[in-house]
Amino acid sequence: MRLPGEAGGERILLITERRLGAFNDLWKPVAPSPAPNYEFSVIELRLNSKGEGEGKISLTGKVAVDGPAKTIALENYSESSVILKNVKRK
Repeated sequence: MRLPGEAGGERILLITERRLGAFNDLWKPVAPSPAPNYEFSVIELRLNSKGEGEGKISLTGKVAVDGPAKTIALENYSESSVILKNVKRK
């Protein structure tokens, strides 16, 4: 899902039907506290007006309902750990 972001940027939400790392050990981030073990993953990318930004994943944070967008998203995005750095729109 693509949503308008702040200052002309955009917010992109990707939701997988399985949790990243469910079948291998490639997605085991180190977090200060254990994250919930959802059966799915939410990836949230936030890009500025130039198409550059970062991404965060539900592996290190909680998921909540985003009522205005009518979807689910990461709860407390600003407090979650950055997992995907230097994200660029192509």
